[in-house]
Amino acid sequence: MYSLRGVTLYAWQDECLARWFENGCKGVAGVATGAGKTLLALAAIERLAKTRDKTSLRVRIVVPKVFLAHQWRADIVRFLGVSRGDIGLYCGAVKESPEKPFVIYVLNTARFCVSRHILRDTDAGRSVLLICDECHHFGSAVNARVFDFLTRVPRERYFALGLSATPECDGFDTAVAPALGGVIFRYGISEAAADSVTSGCAVFSVAVDFSPEERADYDSYTDRIAITRARLVKIVPRLNGERGAAFIQGVRQLQGRADKTGELARQLALLYIRRKEILHLARARADCAVELVKELITDGRIIVFAERIETVDFVYGELDALYPGKICRYHSNMDAAEKARALERYRDGERPVIVCCRALDEGLNVPDTDVGIILSAGTGARQRIQRIGRVLRRGGDREIKNIYYIYVSGTSESPDALPEPDAPPGGRWPAEARGGAVQIRARGLRYDAKDGRFYNPEYEALSERVLQTLRRQGADARQARYAERLLARGALRSDYLRPPERCRALIESAADGERDYYRCMLLLARARAGPDTRAPDSCISGAPGV
Repeated sequence: MYSLRGVTLYAWQDECLARWFENGCKGVAGVATGAGKTLLALAAIERLAKTRDKTSLRVRIVVPKVFLAHQWRADIVRFLGVSRGDIGLYCGAVKESPEKPFVIYVLNTARFCVSRHILRDTDAGRSVLLICDECHHFGSAVNARVFDFLTRVPRERYFALGLSATPECDGFDTAVAPALGGVIFRYGISEAAADSVTSGCAVFSVAVDFSPEERADYDSYTDRIAITRARLVKIVPRLNGERGAAFIQGVRQLQGRADKTGELARQLALLYIRRKEILHLARARADCAVELVKELITDGRIIVFAERIETVDFVYGELDALYPGKICRYHSNMDAAEKARALERYRDGERPVIVCCRALDEGLNVPDTDVGIILSAGTGARQRIQRIGRVLRRGGDREIKNIYYIYVSGTSESPDALPEPDAPPGGRWPAEARGGAVQIRARGLRYDAKDGRFYNPEYEALSERVLQTLRRQGADARQARYAERLLARGALRSDYLRPPERCRALIESAADGERDYYRCMLLLARARAGPDTRAPDSCISGAPGV
C-alpha cells in the first residue's frame, strides 16, 4: 500500500477527504493556492488504494503545464514512496508507457489520448483515479475532450478529483462537473490564513493615473465601445441585462455568425482588446512597480507580476541598473535553461527580486516570498487570486506577506485585488486566530508618476496626529525628525494596521534597532483605534510618549 511519509494532514484536508468519500470519491476541491492541494490529492490516492487491490488501481493525473508534471512526479516519489519507474510522463515528444500505475499528462497531449488510456484500463478490469490539476482549464470544448470516455466508463471503477483555487469556469456545469463531480469543498484564502495554513496577508490597492495621451486613447476606445455595444444590444436584446464576464461571453458566442450581428460582435471584441492593451502598457504602472521595489527591497524576496513580456523587460532593466546582480526575470520567451537558472537564483536568495509574466501564475512552487507586486490588469479575479496565492505559501519566519495590486484609476479596473466572498472589509484587521494573522485589505494608496512619490491620506493624517502628540509631550526637533523617519518607513507597509496588542508584542520581540519603529507603529495603531488616554508604554530615543 502507498503511505504518506512524514505528513500530518491539516484539519481541512481530512474534512475534504471525508466529503470526497461520501460523494463516491468524486468531486472538485476549491482550495486556496499554497494550502496543500497536492498533498490532499496524494492522501486521496493513499486512502483509495487501501480500499482495493493496489495492483488494480491506476492513477491518471492531468496538468496544464510541463513543469507541473515534473513537480507532481517529484512529490509522488517523495511523499508516497512510489519508485520513479512506476511513474510515466506523457507530454509532447515524451510518451512513456501508459501501462504504468501512475501517468502524468500535460493537457495539450491528454486531449488526444487520456480517454483511450482510461478505457483501456477499465476494460482490463482496473479502477482509475483521474486527478485534474488547475481544473478550471478543462471547461473549453477542446480541453473537455479529456472527458470523452465518460459515457463508456464503468462508474463503479471510475473516481475523480479536481483541484483549483478558482474552479468555476466557462463549461464548468456542462463539462467539468459531470466528469469530476461538483464542488464538494471550499477553503479560501481567509480561512487558510486564519488557520495558519498559509501566511497572513495585507493587500494594498495602489492607484496610478494614465498619461494625458494614454487617457485620450482609452477614453476614445471607451466611447467607441459604448456606441458599438448599444448597436449590438439593439439587435440582440438579451444582452441588455448582462454585465462583466457574462456579457463578454455572450459577445464571444456571437462572433462566429456571418451576418451583421457577428460583424458587430467581432468589432466590439476587438475594441475591448485594444482598450485592454492600453491598460496593460500604462507607463505609470511599471514606474510604480519600480518605486515599490526600491522602497521594499530590504523586506525579503519580491515577485513582480506583469502581463506583457515588454513590461517585464522594462521593469527588469530599470531595476537591474539600480541593483546589479540582484534582479532576475522569467517569461515564455526565455529558454528552459534560462528560466530554471532564474528560479534557482531566486530560491537561493542570490537574486531576491524576480519579475515575471503569466508563466508563474499557476502551480509552480515558489516558497519563501515576502512581497508580491501585481502590475497587470489581468483578465479577472481568477488571475489575481492565483498570483496572490504564489506569495502566501508558508516559508521563512515572516508572519505577514504584503501584496500590492496596481490599478489605473478611472478605468474599468476594479480597485479590489481580492474579490473573495469571505474577505474582511477594507481597512480593518480582524481578530487573530491561533496566533496567526489573517487578512487586511487596505485602500487609499496612490502613486504620482510626476514626482515619483506615494500618498496615503489616512496614513499621513495618523502620522501627523502622532507627531503632534509627541511635540505636546515635549519631544524636541531631533526626536521629532527621528520619529518622522520611522513613520515614513511604515507608509507602504501593513504594520500600522495591526491591533495595538500585537504591536506591543512585536516591540518585546524585536531587535534593539527595530523597537523604536514598532513603537511608532503602536502609536499609529492607537490613533486608528481612537483617542487613547493610557500612559505610554515606553519611549523612543528619549522622545516622550512613544
